[in-house]
Amino acid sequence: MRITLKQLMIFEAVARQGQVAKAAARVNLSAPATSMALSELERQLDARLFERIGNKLQLNSQGAMLLPLATTVLQQVEAIEQAFTPSATVLAGTLNVSASNTIGNFLLAKAAVAFCQLHPDANVELNIDNSLHVVRDVTEFRAELGFIEGYCLDSRIEVTTWHHDQLKIFCHPAHLLAGKTVQPQEISNAAWVLREEGSGTREYFVNAANKLNLRPEVRFTFPTPDAIKQAVKQGAGLGVLSALTIEKELNRKEINTVEVAGMTLERPFYLLRHKHHSISPLAQAFIEFCANFLRLQPTS
Repeated sequence: MRITLKQLMIFEAVARQGQVAKAAARVNLSAPATSMALSELERQLDARLFERIGNKLQLNSQGAMLLPLATTVLQQVEAIEQAFTPSATVLAGTLNVSASNTIGNFLLAKAAVAFCQLHPDANVELNIDNSLHVVRDVTEFRAELGFIEGYCLDSRIEVTTWHHDQLKIFCHPAHLLAGKTVQPQEISNAAWVLREEGSGTREYFVNAANKLNLRPEVRFTFPTPDAIKQAVKQGAGLGVLSALTIEKELNRKEINTVEVAGMTLERPFYLLRHKHHSISPLAQAFIEFCANFLRLQPTS
């Protein structure tokens, strides 16, 4: 049996992309050549590595066992190559990052562009989804770094506090509660416009509300901040989003905020890494770059 680095590279690309065509583009091969290499690897290992679900390829138990091993080998090869490059300060390669909506759209998108402009040989592939899916991406080795707004209790993941954020309750400017500080009981019958299940924003707010014996009545659920802001501007109810996402609308007086006495809505943002995935120089450089570029305050 002679497994090649090329086969492992193709396997990892298919595992991360979920489709042969996308993986082929990433490794600069044709789709038939990529499919053939994957089939040859499965033949050599005498094991199927993927299950087809719709138009997606999903790792099965054998594939999930191979992925961290393949990733470690490819990382070690990359480390050897970097150690013998003429300039060890040159950062190159692809970094897979997965981030929840607020962090991805309002912090990491601009940071990724600036980082790649500074390091032209580096590429940051940023996937934006809700916190639940970000955790999945890190556990399945689809992303080396994950950034979430919610909680992660998976024992396979190393979780560190990365930044702090403030959630804001907001409403239509003509709402009776606009601009006021209210007692919890005054919003006990309010209609709410929230993010979907699995969202860190929703999870954190609901937990904070429950501590005050509030059970928010969710009237509308949307997966994006823009949809929530639009619904609130139409008078659909009270919304909850990060202060990062509503700054422009507040400045234009399209919405107003509501403070609830006793409700703490400052929350941490978390950085996730798999415990069995050694951090690459590219990932370490990106973390350090973000701290400076975004002017993140040190966390305790």
